[in-house]
Amino acid sequence: MSKVLRFIPSSLVPKFHLGTLFVIRETPFRANLCLLALTCAVLLTACSQMTEANLEKIHNGMTTDEVKAILGEPTDSQTKSMLGISSTTFSYHTGSSNVAITFIDNKVIATEGDFK
Repeated sequence: MSKVLRFIPSSLVPKFHLGTLFVIRETPFRANLCLLALTCAVLLTACSQMTEANLEKIHNGMTTDEVKAILGEPTDSQTKSMLGISSTTFSYHTGSSNVAITFIDNKVIATEGDFK
């Protein structure tokens, strides 16, 4: 019975073979996919732009795209509909700070929370 080690580039693994106990096989597509996923995760984390100065730039009437350009992607987003009116709430959570920005018709109507 042989075991296959994946996600380990063959250049990083010593070139030895112990019978059929270990067979090392590199899968370039999967290795590249893992690298891409890791890069995206790091970039998204680094893109967190929620600072007190940026929060002060948010005002009523701004669009969701304008808010995202200032604060980055929200941690969470919820859309609700009541009496034919649809509202979306972006939530931003970093450390001990929690901020919620509410939109109606793609425009900011309220900003709540605290920045610590």
